[in-house]
Amino acid sequence: MGFDPSTLFFAAGISAVALALTMFGAWLQNRLDVFLIGWMIGMGLLGAGAVIYSAYPPLPIVILVCMSLQTVGFVTVYLAARLFTGTPVHWRIAIILGLAAVAAVILPIASGQDGVGVAIFNIVAAVLLFLCAHEYWRVREQSPLPISAMSGLYALAGLSFLACGLVLIYERQWQLVGRPANWAEIFNAIISIAGITGIGALSLGLNHSRVAKRMAEEARTDALTGLMNRRALFSAFLSDRLRPGDAVIVFDLDRFKSINDRYGHRAGDLTLHQFADHLRRNARPQDLVARLGGEEFVLVMRQISVADATATAERIRSAVASTPLKVGDTAVLVTASAGIAFAVSESDDFEHVMHRADLALYRAKNSGRDRVLTELQVVA
Repeated sequence: MGFDPSTLFFAAGISAVALALTMFGAWLQNRLDVFLIGWMIGMGLLGAGAVIYSAYPPLPIVILVCMSLQTVGFVTVYLAARLFTGTPVHWRIAIILGLAAVAAVILPIASGQDGVGVAIFNIVAAVLLFLCAHEYWRVREQSPLPISAMSGLYALAGLSFLACGLVLIYERQWQLVGRPANWAEIFNAIISIAGITGIGALSLGLNHSRVAKRMAEEARTDALTGLMNRRALFSAFLSDRLRPGDAVIVFDLDRFKSINDRYGHRAGDLTLHQFADHLRRNARPQDLVARLGGEEFVLVMRQISVADATATAERIRSAVASTPLKVGDTAVLVTASAGIAFAVSESDDFEHVMHRADLALYRAKNSGRDRVLTELQVVA
């Protein structure tokens, strides 16, 4: 088989279909990653269009089907890129623009101006590929080298499609007597093969990296509240010890078990969510917030005075007490108690300071609950 555009496009199509199947396998293992479905559908459509285009005679109906499949494929790949980068997708607008792109390609082909349709297709493909390159470039700080490489491959592929469209326009090939065969087509086919291979490998690598990071983050996060969990909190102080002037505030929701018993675990979960929100709103960027388990939480405040740490804990306690939990038509009063301890020397480790905060918390609970006590306060 000769080294011609048709052969190269056939190889590119097979590569795209193989990549689509690989993406499907990756999605089966990580079904939360919806963008994998977008990549799979997009690559599948691009591959099917390329294979049909290279394997069948260049009749108008064949060109129309192929260009339609590939236009939808490029639109889908672009939407998958937006999902990957976290850019909002307005689906109604996306569908309308996608249909407009398909119409711009197929209407000239259907009216006998297949060269015009193919030129428009190449320009549309180039624009969508440039947009993909831009999407990835915006988030390159997530993984600079592979994402920059992906952005470059998308941009290079966009240039190759743009060249194909411009050559057709320059040569005024408004009606084709066969498949276009020029330097731009060969360049486009070679770049497509290299681009599909490179983008596929980089995409799968990035996805695996994301999955690993997500699993690591999930291992550090309390599933119910989204705060740090006990393991993550204690791990944070293996390398970053407390310093004199840091405060550890331990909170406990009062009579939490009675809320679960009387109103159900759903109400208990809502109580924990609501309290976690109070903590987040009162924590500073440098502070750490964690759920130790059950109804116990910790707020570690860096470099703060006794008065300010106490005021923060009191503000949280007051906000909880003044925000009843809504359970149907019932307003359930929720209160919290807190104990505060401070690092006073370089030798104070986190576990020791938290133990002292726990003792202050127990005194607060035993003295009537719904109050804040520091380790400096003694209750008669």
